[in-house]
Amino acid sequence: MGDFMIGKYYPYSKEAQLYQNRKRTKNKNFSMAVKLAIFERDRYRCVKCGSHLIDSVPHHITYKSQGGQGTKRNGATTCRRCHDWAHHKCQGPYGEPSSEGRKWFEDWRDRMLDEAGNLK
Repeated sequence: MGDFMIGKYYPYSKEAQLYQNRKRTKNKNFSMAVKLAIFERDRYRCVKCGSHLIDSVPHHITYKSQGGQGTKRNGATTCRRCHDWAHHKCQGPYGEPSSEGRKWFEDWRDRMLDEAGNLK
């Protein structure tokens, strides 16, 4: 038969694949310093309903899938219910339609934050 090869096969481990994926999306995730800055800015309360029972990761106002970066201006402290509302998974905390969540957070950002992500 002979040594007929179209290309070479270089297998690499699952760990290497996972590292590759993390590296590619790193700039979209919030760093620990940015998370703390967002939580401190929002006084460790949900910006929508005021709850102290907050998620461990801020909400990306512009979704990562749509190019939203891991910046202070693109983050908001939320509780689980308000975070789900922002992603159209349930009604808002005061009965708002699920379709209004995303727009509310975008409006909040424009109304409340300067370009650096600090309160106006």
